[in-house]
Amino acid sequence: MKPMSDLVCVVLVVPAAAEPRLVDWLMEQPGEAIEFAVHRVAARGPLVQLAGIEERVQGYAERVEVKLVLAREHSAALIAALKALLAGTDGGLWVQPVEQLEAFA
Repeated sequence: MKPMSDLVCVVLVVPAAAEPRLVDWLMEQPGEAIEFAVHRVAARGPLVQLAGIEERVQGYAERVEVKLVLAREHSAALIAALKALLAGTDGGLWVQPVEQLEAFA
């Protein structure tokens, strides 16, 4: 059996209005080797509240998904800080193991 990686992917789903604050905060993190990507997504599920008539008719909410890859040992502290930063914001997060992270070059 392959040993568990020391990396995790923290996936956040938040409203687009929270994106600038979140990205600015991530860019300011000192000494942390955090890889991240930001994508526009159509979101639906228990982490997303459909707001307004348009979203309810569509059946999904337009949100931003931010994927962070970092060392597992730093994830609990990062998640706690993110919860404080995003308190009161619609959305949520989940954590996945990362089996491999490497550049093409």
